[in-house]
Amino acid sequence: MQAIFETIFDLVYLVGISIIGIQMISKSKKDSQFFLFGVMALVLAFGDSFHLIPRMIGLNTTGLEDFTFYLGLGKFITSITMTIFYVILYHVWKKRYKISKVKNLDFLVYILSIVRIVLCLIPANDWFNGNGPLSWRIYRNIPFSLLGILIIYLFYKMERAKNDENFKICI
Repeated sequence: MQAIFETIFDLVYLVGISIIGIQMISKSKKDSQFFLFGVMALVLAFGDSFHLIPRMIGLNTTGLEDFTFYLGLGKFITSITMTIFYVILYHVWKKRYKISKVKNLDFLVYILSIVRIVLCLIPANDWFNGNGPLSWRIYRNIPFSLLGILIIYLFYKMERAKNDENFKICI
């Protein structure tokens, strides 16, 4: 029963987010924040498909243990695409609030992203054999967490300063 419902949910999610992303891209100006939201949706769908599709197949055939390599590959790809997702979200923040001349902030966002991706590329993560070492899961998520906290803070600060009711963060 879990296999059926999880598969339906995953399919609806992947198809839905892809359609939303394509529509946002096709109906917005290329330099708008809405275009970037569409790109974010497609990046999310692309990355998630690498671990959700093997999961759906595994759940509905011989079991997840037979798809360990593909599930690990999916987690690896998702880790990189989520980092890219955050970088695009940072650019949404810059566009939405017309932010420029923040080279130090740009540098910080890109350094955290590069460090995250480099940490993900290190073989010690043992992506393809099930759950890799806890230590490497922590190491690679430190810059990712810092990047996420930074982006939340930036949106929160500007939403309050600009009284942006359409983008209100409930904190």
